[in-house]
Amino acid sequence: MAREARKEMITRKRESQILEAALAVFSEKGYGVATIPNIAEKAGLAVGSIYNYYPSKRELFLAVIKHFIINAPLLDLIDELPKGDIDGIFSQIMHNRLNLIDNTNISRIPFLMAEIQRDPELKEMWAKEFLQPFFTKMVKVYRNLGETGRFTISNPEITTRIIGGMIVGFLMLRIMEGENSPLYRIPKEEIIKSIGRFLMFGLAGHESGNKTRSDVNER
Repeated sequence: MAREARKEMITRKRESQILEAALAVFSEKGYGVATIPNIAEKAGLAVGSIYNYYPSKRELFLAVIKHFIINAPLLDLIDELPKGDIDGIFSQIMHNRLNLIDNTNISRIPFLMAEIQRDPELKEMWAKEFLQPFFTKMVKVYRNLGETGRFTISNPEITTRIIGGMIVGFLMLRIMEGENSPLYRIPKEEIIKSIGRFLMFGLAGHESGNKTRSDVNER
C-alpha cells in the first residue's frame, strides 16, 4: 500500500474512532458536561489527538451529528437525483435512511438534537454550517427536478421542507414506537416502495394523479 493511501486510511480510522467515542460520551453526559478529556479517554487517545482533528468541543459535537445523520452516501445520492433514475435513487435514499434507524446508535440522535436547541451558539453553528447548506443543495435538486417536466414544483423552498420534514418525522416516529411499531413487521422493501410512491405521486398513488404544469397554470 502506498504511503499516502496508508496515511489516509489511518486518518479515517482515527476520525471514526473519535466520533464513535464522542457520540457515546455526549449521549451519556450531555453536551454541557462532556469534556474533550472524557472523549479522549473513551477513544483511548491523547487529548491533543482529538484537537488535531477537531479544534473545539462544539465542532466535534456537530461533526458527530453530521457523520451519523447527514452522511456522505446520502449526499452523493442526492446529487444524483436530477440526472439519474429518479425512482431508483429515491429508493436508495430511503434505504440509506432506514439503515440509519437500524444502526444501534440512532436512539441517541434525538437526545443530541435536543442538545443543539439548548446552546444558542451551537444552534447557530449547526444552522450556518450544516442545515442551511443542506437546504440550499436540496432546493437546487428540486428546482432541477421541476425542470424535467415530470413534476410540478411551484416553490422548491417549500417542497424541500415538506419532504424533509415528512422523512424526518417518519423516522422519528419509528424510533419512538420502538419494537411495537407495525413497521418492524412490514418488509423493508414494501415500506420503501410506499414512501417512494408517496414522494413521487402523493395521495393519488399513481402518476395520473399529478397535475401537469399546464393544468396548474390554467387555474
